[in-house]
Amino acid sequence: MRRHTAIVIIGFMVLAAGRLPARAEPGSVDARRELARALVGAWLPLESGLAVSAREGTPLSAKYEIDDGAFQLSVYTWKADTGSGDSFTEVIVDFSTGLVARVDTITGGNDLAAAQRQKATMARAKRSLGEAGLDGSGPLAEVTLVRGDEWKIITVRLD
Repeated sequence: MRRHTAIVIIGFMVLAAGRLPARAEPGSVDARRELARALVGAWLPLESGLAVSAREGTPLSAKYEIDDGAFQLSVYTWKADTGSGDSFTEVIVDFSTGLVARVDTITGGNDLAAAQRQKATMARAKRSLGEAGLDGSGPLAEVTLVRGDEWKIITVRLD
């Protein structure tokens, strides 16, 4: 992706019944500007992040975010475990190398609740996040686009 590309895809967030809280969509103008500045150096497309994280399980959501001051590509994944039930992870992809930097197990709180809602939504989807298109109805992905200080959120159907 060229540095002066007019539109940059920031994130997919699978939506269940309503909007989920998304760190990829910061509330304050300053937080959005900070994320927009960080995105200038992020050449790795979300599709690549989804592909590299798939070794940890089925991708449920992907987003560029600033977490504790660090810019990162975060992908939530799910894997069925016959012994202990569902396993959810947050895969942090190094956006400069395109490799997995860290894998954290999601064990509770808002992150686990969000991952479970995303899994339920993806179970109804006929296409994966990587195959998301603009037609149909049903499960959705949220795509945030940015150009300078302009932000636009587009809802994309997954079936």
